[in-house]
Amino acid sequence: MREGFCSTCLRTVYRASGDDDSCPVCSSPLVVSAQEVAVAESALASPAGPVPENEALRMAAVGRYEILNTPADGAFDRITSLAARIFDVPIATITIVDHDRIWFKSRHGIETEEIGRDPGLCASAIIDYQPWVVNDAATDPRTLENPLVRGELGLRFYAGVPLTTADSYNLGTLNIIDRSPRELSDDEVTTLEQLADIVVDELELRLAALRLVREAKQKGVLLDG
Repeated sequence: MREGFCSTCLRTVYRASGDDDSCPVCSSPLVVSAQEVAVAESALASPAGPVPENEALRMAAVGRYEILNTPADGAFDRITSLAARIFDVPIATITIVDHDRIWFKSRHGIETEEIGRDPGLCASAIIDYQPWVVNDAATDPRTLENPLVRGELGLRFYAGVPLTTADSYNLGTLNIIDRSPRELSDDEVTTLEQLADIVVDELELRLAALRLVREAKQKGVLLDG
């Protein structure tokens, strides 16, 4: 028997050697044994920026939502469009932090689909559970070397809120970006946090729909059998 852990059901699962690596209750990908987690954490050692202490488990949570590389979604695009309008910024994105890249699930005002996992912006914003605000990236030591600051985009202001799951994994961020320095009031930070909560709600709804589809397929297979 092999041991795995479902971070959705928060339960240990024991599998025969030939079984697949999914939870028999919710079908989420299982986190493997402690020894294998250690190996995975080593393999995911920081590509360029900081890595959360629970990176292997966080990446398992990212996989559970099956969101990476999915097509554009109107629900998420409406949130980034709304964020850009509320805060009067040219750019707003919903990002998922993969092990070696930042992938944009939704992007308003920017064409890039993904960027490297460089420190200072989204890669740093998922380390903690608080908003990550950079008022002037050209003078902030946290962001001086980031390509989005040094490159053609000329990013000067960044505010990102982690997309935190119910079991406390930061999948990515909802962020707003400007090419001019600026500051956010406490009320504005709260508004950005509330929009991030809506993003997480949408992710949960999408995950629930995926599970319903799987359950229906499984029932169909059993009935056909």
